[in-house]
Amino acid sequence: MAHHHNILDDFLLCDEVWDDHVTTPVLHPSPHYHHAHHNNININLIHPITTQDFKHSFDTFVLKELKFMTGSSYINFLQKNHFVADCRLKAIHWFIHRQRRFDFGVGTVFNAVNYVDRFIHMNKCHGWSYWMMELLSLASLSIAIKFGETSPPSLREIQEGLEYCFEAKLIQKMEMKILQTLGWEVNSVTPYSYVDLIEWELNQHFKPIVRSRLDEVLLASSLDVKLLAYRPCVIAVSGLRCILEDEVCLSHITSFIPTDQKKNVQSCYNKMQEMWVGYQKSELNRNPTSPDTVLTKEVQVPIHEENIDLSFIDGMTATKDKLKRKRVHDHGADDCVRMHKKKYM
Repeated sequence: MAHHHNILDDFLLCDEVWDDHVTTPVLHPSPHYHHAHHNNININLIHPITTQDFKHSFDTFVLKELKFMTGSSYINFLQKNHFVADCRLKAIHWFIHRQRRFDFGVGTVFNAVNYVDRFIHMNKCHGWSYWMMELLSLASLSIAIKFGETSPPSLREIQEGLEYCFEAKLIQKMEMKILQTLGWEVNSVTPYSYVDLIEWELNQHFKPIVRSRLDEVLLASSLDVKLLAYRPCVIAVSGLRCILEDEVCLSHITSFIPTDQKKNVQSCYNKMQEMWVGYQKSELNRNPTSPDTVLTKEVQVPIHEENIDLSFIDGMTATKDKLKRKRVHDHGADDCVRMHKKKYM
């Protein structure tokens, strides 16, 4: 795991404990995966030895995935709160651009999205503002990078494309708030957790899949709020259906998800197909030589730790931020931050 010289160094070495009735899968290292993960049961780092191991590992994730889901109440919240929903969408687009820019693992993006969703769902703040959402997104990605990447960029580099530029101390403080809110449960089971398993099983018994296509489909699916209603295993299998036409292969993989979830695969697949078509159209309009073009900001508003009150994270109602999102000089930015301080202190 990459080291950052900050207050998290001593805390990010936590080992999550499995439930007593769940045993650790029998696995061996994959020579093809280059993104290091601290978690001792992350399938992005390891592969099963036999089909029995595959099934055991798959079942283990199925047992764990519910604890990392947000549920229907969160979907309802996003459907009613268009501001937060729009900020979430921008954050995921930004995650994907960062992943391309720095060659992060796709699993890092999924973990960051999961942290954002769970934090918003668990926090009772009623006055989300733009800077809050950017800080949450940045800190969530930073945590995911710590757990998922061996050569992370600097915090300054990561922040490219954001409206605001946050001081390192403030980012670290927000990271700690997120970790505490999530109960240090950062070894999330997401749709992407199943990808290495699915790839291994198909390679053993059928034919190789085009991994990059499955990655893209699943990344696109993360943008759609409606898909949060489906369990990660269902999303993973539905994503496979988007890139494969071999019914034998699809039927084999589908057989491993819970019986009561099989009926949801078709509706999930239909929504993913719709999202995938729209996503591909939007990608055609993107400059392929500059993945960060749409996110580049000429001037970012600096936000310093001593000027910001993070009490909204503790469940306190915050007044909606009125900070103007405009290009400002340093003295203008300081004035804006002072205005924030008055509102939140």
